[in-house]
Amino acid sequence: MDLKKYITIRYNTAASFTPSQWSGKGRVNLDPVWLVERLALFDNYCAASLETQSLKDFTVLIALDADTHENYVRAVCNCVDGVEVRPILVEAGEDHGARFNAFVQADTDARFVSLTRLDSDDALAPSFMARIDHLARREIEKGTVDEQPLYIAFPHGQNFDTATGRYTDHEYALSAFGTLVEKRSPAMNGVYSDHHQKMATRYNTIIAPSKDAQWCIVVHDNNVANVLRGKPTETPSFRVGRPGAKPRELVRQEKAPQAARSTGIASRTTGNLVRFLSGRPLNLRK
Repeated sequence: MDLKKYITIRYNTAASFTPSQWSGKGRVNLDPVWLVERLALFDNYCAASLETQSLKDFTVLIALDADTHENYVRAVCNCVDGVEVRPILVEAGEDHGARFNAFVQADTDARFVSLTRLDSDDALAPSFMARIDHLARREIEKGTVDEQPLYIAFPHGQNFDTATGRYTDHEYALSAFGTLVEKRSPAMNGVYSDHHQKMATRYNTIIAPSKDAQWCIVVHDNNVANVLRGKPTETPSFRVGRPGAKPRELVRQEKAPQAARSTGIASRTTGNLVRFLSGRPLNLRK
């Protein structure tokens, strides 16, 4: 059976949201401070969870604004070891979902493809892609995907609060961690063809049974959309972040200078921010 699996990440393409920590100058998705902080989140949580997948026969596609500095694009792709990562550069006005779909057409001749949506600051359980592989192949063999695209929803997840280290068990039937399985074609829909809360109403959908959480929303203070939800738990299904490491470039200081506090912008250490501004390669933890 021909099946090619992808994880698609919208990294810093133009977005309508505004981070809670932003100076308000320039383009927010190209703001150096935001990019440096996002790299740390991606490296520590998202990339780490991709490396620990029990099944690694997938490709990660990362959509980045085409004006992003090449050193930064390289740093993002180098965060993940042992998995194929491809940057997808998106020009102003282009749709990142369409760019993902176009790449897939040229990348594989597989009859069926699965595209999984993942945010750059969140994480997947180690068994996630193995479950996708099992469910997608099962439904393809049934002939289900021949008739129409299939959406696989994962309602059971968890949250992790970076400020406190606490986990919560989170049931969310309309979570963003879904996968669309369909025939590969120039007319394919892709997992970004609608808002994640509407995907289950648009496509034939199966709910992936899971006793354990299969995804984790990482709650941090530079994303106004995230709040800690769910029931507190001392025994999370899986732990996020690289073992023994703190978010290296979450460059917030515990004691911010008064000037920074007065503007509502937390102070930053130098490190990668200086490297980024000077056009030098960024350092990763690994």
